[in-house]
Amino acid sequence: MIQLHQTLKEISAKFNYKLEEIQPTGTYKMDVAIPLKEGNWRYQYVYIWIVPGRYFGKDTVYMNSRAGIYRPDLNLYGILKEAGPCCYCSITITSDKLGDGTPVESIIAQSALVLETTTAAEVSNAIYDVAVAADYIEEKFFGGDVH
Repeated sequence: MIQLHQTLKEISAKFNYKLEEIQPTGTYKMDVAIPLKEGNWRYQYVYIWIVPGRYFGKDTVYMNSRAGIYRPDLNLYGILKEAGPCCYCSITITSDKLGDGTPVESIIAQSALVLETTTAAEVSNAIYDVAVAADYIEEKFFGGDVH
């Protein structure tokens, strides 16, 4: 079984992603670099932690990244269509809070991998998939790079 802290440190070093452990919650924030066709880069935060018992009583490595704040005028059909290429993640709406504590509903990309059977390579792939999916939805439906 992987050790999440060590696995994330190795992924961060391999891809030169910034990694921060948010104390004392056991949550990690990774700033994932996404190369663009034009040769420049975009960055997307992915939050990662272990959720005990999430999958039929088994612990999961859970991660998510915010694409934007839900509004009634969003094109949800378009967002779901654009989520088709996701391999390790899905797009959903979740209860969230802004930095000032204001409750909102957010559109996120998320992944949950069963801790006891996942590999470091799967965690790495899921982190990148979550980042790319959230960043793409954010750009296309929320007007740019905010998160």
